[in-house]
Amino acid sequence: MNICDNCGVELDDNFKICPLCGKNPLTAAEGATLNNPSGIIQIYNREVRKFFWELAGIIAFCAVSVGTIVDLITNRKPTWSLFSGISIFAAWTILTVFLHAGRRLLIIIPGLLITTLASLVVFDLLLEGKTWFLPVALPLTLAVFVSTGIIIVLYKAANFKGLNILAFSTLILSGLCIVIELLLDRFENGFADLRWSLIAAISIFPVSALLLFYHYRLKRGNRLDSYFHI
Repeated sequence: MNICDNCGVELDDNFKICPLCGKNPLTAAEGATLNNPSGIIQIYNREVRKFFWELAGIIAFCAVSVGTIVDLITNRKPTWSLFSGISIFAAWTILTVFLHAGRRLLIIIPGLLITTLASLVVFDLLLEGKTWFLPVALPLTLAVFVSTGIIIVLYKAANFKGLNILAFSTLILSGLCIVIELLLDRFENGFADLRWSLIAAISIFPVSALLLFYHYRLKRGNRLDSYFHI
């Protein structure tokens, strides 16, 4: 029996590659030898992420290639395949950020923001007609990311996580609806005429208030049935 110098797993004599870590069992790993379970799990997770990333890259490349070939056959020039190819590449880039950044939000959020904005810029350049990136896409994307960031900060800052997070999220969502309609109205008509976003915000407010009331009553140890004497 051989022992893999990289992860410490016992191997048959005919194994030239360790099935757990994918390394040559006769070659020592870089750095300290990992013979503990946590080290082995880390190696395994890293190899799984690498395999998944490579597989996703192959699938994305095949999808872009097939779409481009079909577009060239039917239209004699790249048309819709440009948009699908950019979307697939952006999705693969976002997946790459998630797989390699772990839980580091300082890497994930800027990576997602840059990828999204870059894709929208390319879409705007490819589309003929009125330019919409600066007046609509850029502020709307920033509003979405800022809203998401506020929700994450509130979640991390809350000592008692429950319905209060959902209540604040719905309030932020209502504000985001107002921003969306404001940007679209100014882009299409040149002035703001808020309609559906105000209706959505007014409808969401009572739900958020009810969630906050129920959350803080539960936090105090009171149940609604005892509070209303039901």
